[in-house]
Amino acid sequence: MAMIPFRGLFRRFDWVLFGATLLLVAVGIATLFSITLNVEQPRIEKFYRQLISFGIGLVVLAIAAAVDFRKVRSYAWVLYGIGLATLSAVLIVGTTLRGTTGWFSFLGSTFQPVELMKVLLVVVLARYLSDHADEGASWRVIGFSGGIIALPTVLVMLQPDLGSAMLLVGLWLGMLLFLKMPLRRFAMLILGIAVVASIGWFGLQGYQQKRIMTFLNPGSDPLRSGYNVRQAVVAIGSGKLFGRGLGLGTQSQLNFLPTQDTDFIFAVIAEELGFVGVLVLLFLFSAFLSRFIRGIRSSRDLFGNLLLAGTMILFTFEILLNIGGNIGLLPLTGIPLPFLSYGGSALICSLLAVGLSMGVISRTTSYH
Repeated sequence: MAMIPFRGLFRRFDWVLFGATLLLVAVGIATLFSITLNVEQPRIEKFYRQLISFGIGLVVLAIAAAVDFRKVRSYAWVLYGIGLATLSAVLIVGTTLRGTTGWFSFLGSTFQPVELMKVLLVVVLARYLSDHADEGASWRVIGFSGGIIALPTVLVMLQPDLGSAMLLVGLWLGMLLFLKMPLRRFAMLILGIAVVASIGWFGLQGYQQKRIMTFLNPGSDPLRSGYNVRQAVVAIGSGKLFGRGLGLGTQSQLNFLPTQDTDFIFAVIAEELGFVGVLVLLFLFSAFLSRFIRGIRSSRDLFGNLLLAGTMILFTFEILLNIGGNIGLLPLTGIPLPFLSYGGSALICSLLAVGLSMGVISRTTSYH
């Protein structure tokens, strides 16, 4: 694959995008460390593992940015096949955590293939939609691209991982909108998905049905299915304007808040840093996403444009689903908050997506 020499790559970096990414990772790592500050027996293994994952992710980002994205385009279907193979294999030899068989375990570490599949789907959908751009959002294009997304979605549902399956479908719909789909056709598509989802309700696990029912009526079971959301909202509210301080959040330090380093890391940040800290975090996410918007407007390559759009959609949905679940506006899905939640797979694959995007921006836009 053709690569930009690292000296040229250094000059061509989108430093605003890169800087926002680094700051978001820094906030996440600092929060992971703060969770252990005031406990009797601090366990900072996760902190060190996240640092190692960050180091690996930076190397992956640099390589992805250096490789010509047009070469990545030529291998899109091969990458798609690799993604499907890993999702199939994890169902057979994967490790089950919290009721989901979605991780490979080796040498004391784990890898979640669905995180890689999210990035690979952006690549293959960008390839297919750019190849058939002259057809627009025809039913043929919708049907074939729906088949592309259906295969990994089914495999993810078999784990079962409802949150990631929802994200994959949302990614597909978001990318279709970039083809300027007529509103009536989009409404018909949404109706069809709603019918399929209604039928699929009966195939969900009991805990998944409870999560959705809790979303519809959060106060229906405050001590069981609604407990997590209730505690997250309490943590966010207790942060007030300036927060309780790093390591001083009662909800997180006293373990009232479950899975505080993954699903509810936003609630921890809100409790420790308050409303001001949340504003800073949202500003960083806004600065991060704005670079994709600028890149989309300036890109002169259709595949690159769709790659940027898909990556932006992916990150946007992850941010909205995670924060929305924390504040009770959306159902809890288990989707990590990009760059902040603990998890090496998610962090490395997010940095991979940023690297691919930076490669597009450096080669197809008039600014650096």
